[in-house]
Amino acid sequence: MKAMRLAKREKLVVLGGAGLLVLLLALQFAVRPTMERASTLHRVVAEKREVLTQLRAKRLEYERLQGEIGHLHAMVAQQRGNRRMLSSIENVRKACGLSENVLSMKPATVTIDNTYEEVTVEVRLESLTLAQLVSFLSQLDAVDAAGITALEVRRADRNSARPNDDSPLLAATVNVATVTYVQHK
Repeated sequence: MKAMRLAKREKLVVLGGAGLLVLLLALQFAVRPTMERASTLHRVVAEKREVLTQLRAKRLEYERLQGEIGHLHAMVAQQRGNRRMLSSIENVRKACGLSENVLSMKPATVTIDNTYEEVTVEVRLESLTLAQLVSFLSQLDAVDAAGITALEVRRADRNSARPNDDSPLLAATVNVATVTYVQHK
């Protein structure tokens, strides 16, 4: 076989075609994937920045909640438990003038995670007016770190009604609770 002889013009056309083919292959296999990768990276960076912003917001919320929990731990650690709760209720009872209306005050304690105790006191009242009950409850509600967890109100027996008084008397059971820190010895 004889080698083909190409004219100068034909050689230029073949070289131009080969150059165009090399350029198209370079675009297809080098430039295009690089451009797609850069586009993907820009999109991923934007998404990651959004996630970072959300994480920063969550961190700030976490730090705020940790501060609140620390404050609650400090408050609970200052509580003296059963004795303080009973004396607080006793002070409220005296302030409301309900010395003769209290049938009983029953304390109960439940341990939570060997670190805290929930102290609950059940106060049973009888022969009191609605105004006395409301006064007692509002003053109990103002007691620091204690909360009313249950309330049962009913009409008192007819036998306990006051003569010459038309206002009905009530009987009530109030549960008051607080949480205290357990100090291990």
